[in-house]
Amino acid sequence: MVLILDRNDVQKVLTMKEAITVVEEGFRELAEGRVQMPPRQLMTEPERNGWIAVMPAYIKKTKALATKVVTVFTENPKINLPTTIATILLNDPETGRPLAIMDAGYLTAIRTGAVGGVAAKHLARSEAHTAGIFGAGFQARAQLEALCEVRAIDEVYVYDVMSEASEKYAEDMSPKLGINVTSVEKPERAVKGCGIIVTASTSTKPVFHGSWLEPGTHITGIGSHMASTRELDTEAVRRSKVIVDLREAAEKEYGEILIPVSEGSLTLDHIYGELGEIITGRKQGRKDDQEITLFKSGGLAIQDTAAAHLAYSKALNAGIGTEIKLQ
Repeated sequence: MVLILDRNDVQKVLTMKEAITVVEEGFRELAEGRVQMPPRQLMTEPERNGWIAVMPAYIKKTKALATKVVTVFTENPKINLPTTIATILLNDPETGRPLAIMDAGYLTAIRTGAVGGVAAKHLARSEAHTAGIFGAGFQARAQLEALCEVRAIDEVYVYDVMSEASEKYAEDMSPKLGINVTSVEKPERAVKGCGIIVTASTSTKPVFHGSWLEPGTHITGIGSHMASTRELDTEAVRRSKVIVDLREAAEKEYGEILIPVSEGSLTLDHIYGELGEIITGRKQGRKDDQEITLFKSGGLAIQDTAAAHLAYSKALNAGIGTEIKLQ
């Protein structure tokens, strides 16, 4: 029998706090060499501004084996569909039989928020309590929720090119998290005075000037995921200690890195290390309160696999989902 989990089922069993824990462990296992994760396979659909990826991974410690198929079509909101649509297949690593098929739209947002939380936990100043958020969609909400799990955030400034979206974000997130969230009209206000900045937009070009960054800031960049697009300008990257989720992916897919390299402004050696290296202590994270740190992530299959395995285990224990027979 195969367990089918729809979006509501996944929402019932997957919490941000637990997702942060399993995603952090997944990165630890990756750094320790106990993960199989082939490079994700990508296709684009230029006519529809679409992006499709197939992402498999196996985490040996938890015996979590899964494959995600995810699509990102930026024009979808115009026809009342989400930008990101994803599905995960979870398999038994001992027999190969399918264990679960689950909607991964919500899961993708939570696992991406979780990695932002893990990065902030290891790289942001411990006393950072003010955050600037670029973008006001579901991912921007997940990122703030994760930040509040790892830092005592009490003041947030959100900027979106659609002011009504940032106003709705502030209206919803303030009472949900019990903190002061303010919609701002100028991007500078979401940078200056903020100890943590998150870019979670759909922009294909930089959303603020790197010269605005103040010493001690931590940045998480997760909105862009193609070699030709970026949310952060060359100056922001140049001024930062750059940590990525996976160097191999960054050197092929991340515009924040590749565009400055193509300009001749930076080299690939500007990448300091991977998040797993920071988590395991192989490399030092923040060295002092003046350093600017940047975590750039395009998303890895280990995040999906760790979150999907957690959701499946909790759903089984709670009797949630629908069982069907495939064979």
